[in-house]
Amino acid sequence: MNILYTAFNGKTNSSKILLDYIKTDNCNKLYLRNSFTTSVKQLNSKIKNNNYDLIVSFGQALLDRDTIKIETTGKNNAFYKTNYDYNYLKNRLEDKYNVIISNDAGNYLCNNIYYNGLKYIKENNLKTKMIFIHIPKIDNISFINELADTLGGELDV
Repeated sequence: MNILYTAFNGKTNSSKILLDYIKTDNCNKLYLRNSFTTSVKQLNSKIKNNNYDLIVSFGQALLDRDTIKIETTGKNNAFYKTNYDYNYLKNRLEDKYNVIISNDAGNYLCNNIYYNGLKYIKENNLKTKMIFIHIPKIDNISFINELADTLGGELDV
């Protein structure tokens, strides 16, 4: 399975730190610039030039300790819903984490990249699936290496 993992840059950004910890053989990583336009260009370029089965994007949010928020929808002028079976991911995580299913990825960079990624996939009739996962700040994650192992392992498409 060809998976692209993305996260936003930042020395203390927990999503970037999580991406650093993810280690798999068939893993592609994209560290996104903290820019509305540049991050979308980065992602679209990667999608255009590769045949990904799945894109897993991470972002940092103000969440309680060991809480993971799986986002289902990117929104802007329209709504784009994930084509990934997020219940599979929920079931995989909920024995160690408090998992929230959300249809509101916020109004900032996280939602922007999710919305534009889902939009690109739909407009180009790609079979690629995409999911966005919010994780808490680094101080609110008990074992980030274990979370990386869980999310970096085989994820069903």
